[in-house]
Amino acid sequence: MAKDKEKKEKKEKKEEAAPAAAAEPAKEEAAPAPKAEEPKKKVGNVFALFNQAQIQEFKEAFTLIDQDRDGIIGADDLGAIFQQIGREADPKLIKELLAEVPDKINFTHFLTLFGEKLSGTDSESALRDAFVLFDEGKVGKLHEEYVKDLLMNVGDQFSKDEVKQVWKEAPIEGGQLDYLKFVQIIKRGKDDE
Repeated sequence: MAKDKEKKEKKEKKEEAAPAAAAEPAKEEAAPAPKAEEPKKKVGNVFALFNQAQIQEFKEAFTLIDQDRDGIIGADDLGAIFQQIGREADPKLIKELLAEVPDKINFTHFLTLFGEKLSGTDSESALRDAFVLFDEGKVGKLHEEYVKDLLMNVGDQFSKDEVKQVWKEAPIEGGQLDYLKFVQIIKRGKDDE
């Protein structure tokens, strides 16, 4: 009896979600794209971030994950995916995964999550704070050779060619990297210096 009630609730949710999901892309396409100088809290026009082929691939992936075809990725869908790959679905893990999103995951939300991850979500202040950790004098500049050494020998190590690529865009004067300007270039591009 509980299963029948659960199925009925899912069907009702599906019927509610279907018109909303169909209307959402049109609504988001009409939204203006965020200006480059505004800090990105959310991705504005998520459909503008991807080309049609990419959107189609995401749609296919969403359909594979949405096992019950209700237009929403939920705990049951994630559990079914775990079973398909031969793993036991840990309810705690599934709950944690779903807790990362503030709302139900429909296709538009699914695209938004990927858009945020691909466009980078670190704010200017977070990047600036990362550089400040290495700036003992708190002057907004780091010695060029020190930064090169960090890039090539710490964490995800850069190759010499990768460092050369970074240095092409980096504001370096007198052997000093102006990391405040560099953060602006990283987040906004060179036009907004």
